[in-house]
Amino acid sequence: MSEVGTEAAYRRWLRWYPREFRREHADELLGVLLAETGPDDRGPRPVECLDLVRGGLSMRLRPRVPRSDSAGFAVVRLMYLAALVQCAVAVTVAGTAGAVRASMLAADPGFTAAQWPAQLADSVDPLVVSAGLGAIVLVWLAWCSGRGRRWARALFVVNFALTTYSLLHGLAGGSATYAPADLAAGTVLWLTELATLGVIVISEVRRLATLRSGPPVPVPDPALPLGAAGRAR
Repeated sequence: MSEVGTEAAYRRWLRWYPREFRREHADELLGVLLAETGPDDRGPRPVECLDLVRGGLSMRLRPRVPRSDSAGFAVVRLMYLAALVQCAVAVTVAGTAGAVRASMLAADPGFTAAQWPAQLADSVDPLVVSAGLGAIVLVWLAWCSGRGRRWARALFVVNFALTTYSLLHGLAGGSATYAPADLAAGTVLWLTELATLGVIVISEVRRLATLRSGPPVPVPDPALPLGAAGRAR
């Protein structure tokens, strides 16, 4: 690949980074990447591409909550953790479909193998799709919360209510008998979201307490005369 083609390929991979970062640092980063390119290289190496994707996503998803707001920072991290657990739920449900089918055939004499495709389409497939979409929603809520958009926390409460309903609905449908692995994964997700909700409450309580206390009152320096202290205020 020519040098021009290599540079164009690197620029395409650099699009994973935020626009502001590319505007300030793209040329510098591109120069470093091109300097490390050997004469026999045919464009970006797979390791470099993965590293650029990882770095770009990390920068885009990084919360902008001040480090001093420990509770707010923890909320964002827990939301991202919940998204990872939600992905694990989707993988678990899809991977244990065969075991669920065998359990249902063994436990329910009236259930036949011919009924499984309908059961798969009615319950298992929608559960996998909803879990995947739920992970995307959680990442979006974490991103919004990390940029100070407080309505994201309210939507997370709604998401937690839906998770609770789904878990209870599965229990009522016999998930403890037919799909214990799915139930365990769903329980871990519910506990993770419950912990996130608890930290949200703590963060909101701290914020309201700060608002009620008002701005700090300036304390005059006793070393200054009274008039000078007044002018300093």
